[in-house]
Amino acid sequence: MYHPRLKGSSYEAGKHYASILYKNGFRFPKATEEKLAFGAACHPILAEFDPDMVKEIQGFAEGCHSTFAEVSSFLLSIGVFEPAGQCSIFAAFNGKETIIGRNYDMLFNLKKTTEASLVCLQGKNKYIGHSDCFIGKVDGINEHGLFVGITSVPHQEVKYGLNFYFAVRYILENCCTVEEGINVLKRFPSSTANNYLLADSTGKMAVVEVTLQEVRVRFPENDYIHCTNHHESDHVTESWNWSKSKERFDTLDKQLKENVQKIDLLMAQAIMSETKGHVCLNLKEYQFGTLFSIAANLNTLEIHRAEGQPNRVKYIDDKRLVEAVHKAK
Repeated sequence: MYHPRLKGSSYEAGKHYASILYKNGFRFPKATEEKLAFGAACHPILAEFDPDMVKEIQGFAEGCHSTFAEVSSFLLSIGVFEPAGQCSIFAAFNGKETIIGRNYDMLFNLKKTTEASLVCLQGKNKYIGHSDCFIGKVDGINEHGLFVGITSVPHQEVKYGLNFYFAVRYILENCCTVEEGINVLKRFPSSTANNYLLADSTGKMAVVEVTLQEVRVRFPENDYIHCTNHHESDHVTESWNWSKSKERFDTLDKQLKENVQKIDLLMAQAIMSETKGHVCLNLKEYQFGTLFSIAANLNTLEIHRAEGQPNRVKYIDDKRLVEAVHKAK
């Protein structure tokens, strides 16, 4: 797992990181004609939604000796033409603090490209964000104690718009509360179906179920909420459940219902390391499973990360966000 630190303007951060990757042998993959055409149709949507992201992609393209069209089309098409990650996420409020747990499940051969980035861009919130793809993020925690993470949900259509990478980045960089994040997702022009779990240090939490046609918000009935790879409002079919989405959801529900009032970081780690209910996923027949796991306290900004399957790899404390916030003060 890479651990980049990005700072400065959006353009400078993109160029700096790509230059490092290029010097270490990285060459940007060529996009297919289908993806280039899709990207070209989506570029104006991205420019309207987040012009700073356009600048970062321009810098990244220059730093890795590629083109804006190649880089942006590659990013914009992820999750549109092929399946994305299958993941498990929860948030729980124990009466004093908000604890989150998050497992990122994907093809095992993508583990070497995973990243845990400290991002401190000019005029933006500081945050730790995780991904397996250069610029976009699949989850993160910002300096205000706001968490957002995604799980993918199957969809059949192809629609011009933006995928989850851009929504997560925008929320981390510009929002402070769950309510602000929900408002972003209500206007987000999504090209993919996802669950977005949002939680903050006040104990507020929600799952925003995004389809290509609508946005539905699910709030907790107790002091916890969770999601896997289906929308709770939809029927789970066998074809959807190849990654044990229903089993993982039910396992999380049972564990959280029994332990929500006493949950802490150690208990979160134990829940995310559970294998009998497939929360820690290992589907050898698909060469697919948990690539990394996170347990975090949104009040103290403590972030513990297992860089591999958490039933086999120890969680390590990542202090970079706390140190960056203290340094700024």
